[in-house]
Amino acid sequence: MIPDPVIQPALVSYDREQVIELIRTQSPEEIRQRLRAGDFDQVLEPEGRTLLDELLSAWIQRALGPLSLRDAMLVDPYRGRQVYGLLCAIHVHRRFEVPSALAVHLPAAPTDLAALPPLTDRPELMALVAQAEQDGLVLAWQAQRYDFAPPGNLLELIPPTPPPYRDELRFEQPTGLRRWIAITLVVSGVALLIIPILLGHIPEHPAGWPLALLTLGLMIGIKSGPLGYVGAGCFWVVANMPVFRHGSFPISFWPDIPLVIVGLILLGCDRRVRAMWRFVRSQFRRRCDVTGTD
Repeated sequence: MIPDPVIQPALVSYDREQVIELIRTQSPEEIRQRLRAGDFDQVLEPEGRTLLDELLSAWIQRALGPLSLRDAMLVDPYRGRQVYGLLCAIHVHRRFEVPSALAVHLPAAPTDLAALPPLTDRPELMALVAQAEQDGLVLAWQAQRYDFAPPGNLLELIPPTPPPYRDELRFEQPTGLRRWIAITLVVSGVALLIIPILLGHIPEHPAGWPLALLTLGLMIGIKSGPLGYVGAGCFWVVANMPVFRHGSFPISFWPDIPLVIVGLILLGCDRRVRAMWRFVRSQFRRRCDVTGTD
């Protein structure tokens, strides 16, 4: 591991809020990925990038990679202090090197300064203080480039709540008794529709019992809820309206449009029906990908 380079004592201004946001929202894996992508090349020296990469890799090897940086710092405080210091160094805006004769006025250990100690009226120091006040930065005293005082409220820096998990149902093929009931109903509906036609007789109401059995078999097969049954019932009622016959003009169907809309809404509210449609669309897309058709 590369040791922190010793430098002349210095006062720096850095964006502490950005660092806190990083340790709350980023994980070691994400920071290492950004580091290797070159995000910090302009603000961190080569030895600092190497040290940060080694620290993050050690955390990842200890299975701390997916955790937030805050959690990893709690588990491994030694490396946590070093990682925190390197992240602070990334967000340093200005640096003022303090002469050794004046360093006696500063605290013995690196710390964030709420007020500037009585040093001397130097233009560089005044510019650093003015910029920190204007940009909302924090003044810090350090004896080494990557040594910053760790946050004292680490336990309070709770990571943001993850988005709620969408518990979407997945369509499952019917099995067991439900499968055989669905097959029986579908076969019965097809038989009631085809057998009379084969015997030379066209059913007076082809959408009556045949469609009812087919729809009921489908609803049982997908294990639909009450909304799905009512929505399917709306379509069955529309199909059995007196105007719903061969040779009818399309304009004569307009009184049934509200019932069709209600049926669509009810079917859309049923989770099992939505899961079935997602399954059908996925199968259709898979077939298009295999065949290369549009």
